[in-house]
Amino acid sequence: MQSIVTKVFMIFLGWSLSGLLSVHAQDSRLENQLLRCSAITTIFSIAAEKNSESENKLKKMPALFFDFYINEKKSKNSEMKSEETLERRQQVLMEMKEHYADREALLMEEGVVCGAWAEGFLSQGDNITFIPVYPKVISSQIRDQYARIAAVAYKRWLELGAPMSNAK
Repeated sequence: MQSIVTKVFMIFLGWSLSGLLSVHAQDSRLENQLLRCSAITTIFSIAAEKNSESENKLKKMPALFFDFYINEKKSKNSEMKSEETLERRQQVLMEMKEHYADREALLMEEGVVCGAWAEGFLSQGDNITFIPVYPKVISSQIRDQYARIAAVAYKRWLELGAPMSNAK
């Protein structure tokens, strides 16, 4: 009996290690969050109302997250070519486009969290020196603000044909 338990444990350990190795070769959790927030804030910047007071802030966010994503990759000596990093963000945007109807509530919440996280970056002024903690608690004022932005932005982005960048 013990040999069966040992074999099952060894099989489970082998699967676990192979899974860890494949995850290790991909982005870290922080890198993934930065990339997804870059994609989400790209949607926000595309759908930003012209001449609104939040337009400038929304236009800054995608590059902010994307630059920190690239810096994280560089810090691990896993530098990617700029075409590869842009392609990764476009893949995230395509996934959002394809699954928006199925995951609308999740994407709305992710938009709120990314907006709140961006506030942590932007509160440092022009000289951003550190990555703030990924928000777990969000004030009702920030939650309401980014919930409104997300509700409008995703729908407008889809109406525009889901462009992959805010270059016009």
